[in-house]
Amino acid sequence: MSDDPKAMKTSSQRDRLDALRAHLSSVGVDGCIVPRGDEYQGEFVAPYAERLVWLTDFTGSAGLAVVLSEQAALFVDGRYTLQVRDQVDDALYAIRHITDEPVSAWLKECLTKGQKLGFDPHLHTPGQVKKFREACEKAGAELVPLSINPIDAVWTDQPARPQAAAKVHPLEITGQSHEDKRKQIAETLRNDGHDAFLVTAADSLCWLFNIRGAVVENTPLVLASALLFSDGEAVLFIDSAKVSDDLRHHLGKDVGIAAVDGLGAVIDDLDDAISTIAVDKATVSQWAVDRLKASGLTVLQIEDPCSLPKACKNNTEVEGIRAAHVRDGAALTNFLAWLD
Repeated sequence: MSDDPKAMKTSSQRDRLDALRAHLSSVGVDGCIVPRGDEYQGEFVAPYAERLVWLTDFTGSAGLAVVLSEQAALFVDGRYTLQVRDQVDDALYAIRHITDEPVSAWLKECLTKGQKLGFDPHLHTPGQVKKFREACEKAGAELVPLSINPIDAVWTDQPARPQAAAKVHPLEITGQSHEDKRKQIAETLRNDGHDAFLVTAADSLCWLFNIRGAVVENTPLVLASALLFSDGEAVLFIDSAKVSDDLRHHLGKDVGIAAVDGLGAVIDDLDDAISTIAVDKATVSQWAVDRLKASGLTVLQIEDPCSLPKACKNNTEVEGIRAAHVRDGAALTNFLAWLD
């Protein structure tokens, strides 16, 4: 093998691409979609979910790859025009601008009649899936959900999912208890005629329950989801390793704790206690929508009801913002003085 770093990088990317294609062939599909995001649709993801980086070496915060048996493409926005060509071998991937040369157009151009394009339903919203399906149908192809993520199947040294404990965000910082927040959002649900809301945005979940995490670099998110009912009670779906006695005490008797993948089991155990459930159309996964519908629920895609209350800062939060800016300004001033 050549000692040239660029040649070594190209060889490594080709090996990973070949491994992925071999797996896709073994499960009976002709290609797959590899997004940048994780199952919570967030911009910031933990190392285990950096599937696009593993496959392509592209480290930008937004992007998507489509791999077919004979060709592949990587879609990025204008921020990464130079970076993507430095990191990714354009002999392996066609580099496309995600807005000017969208994924749907490439699929219609490159898929052939009868082909099957796989996707992980945990990693895409219903809106995204709809666009992909329409593009496949126009090419005479089929969009197929995969039970196992194809990258996970071939990523031999994939990092484990982070297990850092969730921490209580105290009242002296939040200015409003999670009990009051749950009652506030529950009232909105009742007024809109919803029996429950599935919280899938990590920032909304952290705000709603007054908790923080340490599993994503530079962003204190807790990677979890929750069911909030119209009476204010809730179920938090979270890895058991992240749950301390302090957290259980903080959440109280009105918030149940279930396994991170326990949504289906909890819904099935409700015994028709609810009939309609709202989901955030921007962050809910296709898998979650399909599972909820399979339980006989009417699923309504809405704007996250936590978004506006979360954005309206109370006096305690405003003072916290000011204090943070003072500390930030001092740090920046010290750095500029040192640089000068």
